[in-house]
Amino acid sequence: HAPISFQYASHSPSHLKQGRGSLLLRLVNMRDDVIIGFFRKGLSTAREMATLHDPDPVAVTEKVRFRNWNEPLQGHLALTRDPTEMILVWVTWDATAPEARWGRKHGKLTHHKKASSSTYTAKDMCGPPATDFGYRDAGMLHQVTMDNLIPGAQYYYIFGDATSGWSEEFNFTAAPLPGPNTTTRAVVYGDLGCGHQDGTMQVIRQQPASLNTTRLVQNRLNVTDLVLHIGDISYARGFASVWDVFFDQIQPIATRVPYMVCIGNHERDWPNTGSWDDSYDSFGECGVPHEMRFPMPRPSLDQPWYGFDYGSVHFVVMSTEHNFTVGSTQYQFLERELRTVDRSVTPWLVFAGHRPMYVHTNDDSTPSGELAVAELLRTSLEQLFKNYSVDLAMWGHDHSYQRTCPVFQESCMEGATVHIVAGMGGQKLGSDSEYLSKQPNWLKAFDSKHFGYTRLTANATSLVLEYVRNEDGKIWDTDVLTKHSNHKNTAGLISSHRHP
Repeated sequence: HAPISFQYASHSPSHLKQGRGSLLLRLVNMRDDVIIGFFRKGLSTAREMATLHDPDPVAVTEKVRFRNWNEPLQGHLALTRDPTEMILVWVTWDATAPEARWGRKHGKLTHHKKASSSTYTAKDMCGPPATDFGYRDAGMLHQVTMDNLIPGAQYYYIFGDATSGWSEEFNFTAAPLPGPNTTTRAVVYGDLGCGHQDGTMQVIRQQPASLNTTRLVQNRLNVTDLVLHIGDISYARGFASVWDVFFDQIQPIATRVPYMVCIGNHERDWPNTGSWDDSYDSFGECGVPHEMRFPMPRPSLDQPWYGFDYGSVHFVVMSTEHNFTVGSTQYQFLERELRTVDRSVTPWLVFAGHRPMYVHTNDDSTPSGELAVAELLRTSLEQLFKNYSVDLAMWGHDHSYQRTCPVFQESCMEGATVHIVAGMGGQKLGSDSEYLSKQPNWLKAFDSKHFGYTRLTANATSLVLEYVRNEDGKIWDTDVLTKHSNHKNTAGLISSHRHP
């Protein structure tokens, strides 16, 4: 198996000077013993992956055993299409009687429900490294739909079982009843990934900047209703231990607010498996860990598109990794989902997908370059956006922040859709060479130099979009969409500004 993480001995200042040193390691419970070794030679690093070639082990420790392989961990919440429900997922090694308990008061958990359990193995995935040296046992994934919730009420909950133990007590607020007078506060970002909190490295490139993103989001949970992560989730790319590191990182967020996701190329794409792009971007995972770990309210397996209401907003999430052209199964779903939104109940319509429909880039490769995919998205879906007055479209994939004017067919137009690229969550940012020297006329804000995230706040008459930079936690760009009675927005025409 690939190592979980590694660090150069020279990271300890005394190693080269005195021939001895120490490193502080943070071990995540991955339901298995851990061995720590000191190696010489055999390590080379490339752009995305470190390679081990017959390393020479000098010394290894005895096995380090976690006290409880069945400790209930990695709790995360998700919405259904019903505000009286909340999905809860967690992982153990092989707990046989898992359940969740919840109630309205701290320490008084009056409801309980047995969990359903499932897992996946190397045989369920499509190729290496996911099926060989990157593979680790995923454990048992337990799922409970907490039901009969009072919309908008706060609940306390635990998960686990009487034999192996219980989680600490967490709390969440149930989704409100949909309605125009309810304020909705969402955090949206893409391309987050994860990082080792002890500063160690891993075989596949990690995203240490993501630690700042999740820290800033965690600090604002009291004024956040949900998170929408729009593709390229953990960047595990076939190395299963990265999923454990990722869920350990987001657990403080995902146990408090629903964590909704959109599939990206690094979760799904693999040749001859149903993704329209026959690239090897998922490194053999072909969507399996993503769908097993994130039970979104989708129509069925390998149809990762869905919609849901939250307060004054209806969200529609697509997969840019599956066929979305006119007449496809996904297109039919999206057309029906957009057509049936009741704008008197949810006046704001927000669309999300991973690869962007509008993007400032010089990537003109075919068929899966950013410009080619953007054109295909516009050809296939942009008329739907106009027909059903989509207010805001959120995308990732390009590792930058970008905001357009209200735009239709590459021209600014009052009442059209504003597009946001929010791919600056944690993965390495784009370089200057990846962008055209002349920006398109529909681009109104652009930042490829900083990590960050976006915040969305919507009520009956306005939707405020804010881009926050990680380096200082300050708002760098703001756009205010104001709603007319005909449900057309005037984004960028009423009040929009960029902060210097």
